[in-house]
Amino acid sequence: MNKIHTAFLAGLLSLGMSAHAGDTAQNYIDRVGVGFAVQDVPNNDKFDPGTALILNAGKDIYSDMSVEIEGAVGLTKPEAKFNGKTHEVDFWSLGLYGTYIWKINKLSIKPRIGVVYESIKSTLNIHTNNEANMESKVRKKDLALSGGIGAAYDIGENYKIYTNYTKYEDDIDQLTFGAEYKF
Repeated sequence: MNKIHTAFLAGLLSLGMSAHAGDTAQNYIDRVGVGFAVQDVPNNDKFDPGTALILNAGKDIYSDMSVEIEGAVGLTKPEAKFNGKTHEVDFWSLGLYGTYIWKINKLSIKPRIGVVYESIKSTLNIHTNNEANMESKVRKKDLALSGGIGAAYDIGENYKIYTNYTKYEDDIDQLTFGAEYKF
């Protein structure tokens, strides 16, 4: 898992450098962002929220449509106390999203939908609130659908602050606050 995180960070950094390299170079990305997210287990109120680091990069493809790649890496894990033990949810994802941006002066509204590779590990069943069924483990590594909506506000010529709500199927809900730089 650490190799995937390292490769993702190295890829974002190299794409950012190539996009900023100059006017003669082909720009592979138009913007990069970093954010801090609060993650919640939506179907199980026994879990306290966790936090995550969010890294993303986007490329404008046509008019107000764009493509984004986004990675989420857990910083603190959602936790639950059950039968005297503390249980955690280990979650990370790497996704590709299609977006459309509505601009209203300095405000932008951005719905997005995509496909993510997600990894979830928990010693409790995160999909139920029924204590009789909580003991089963959850281990999931596969492709999933993800979607959400975001809003951004221009604070400078190339800088924005943003917030996104993202839903990873029925597994994790995420609220992100971050900053974005446009090349």
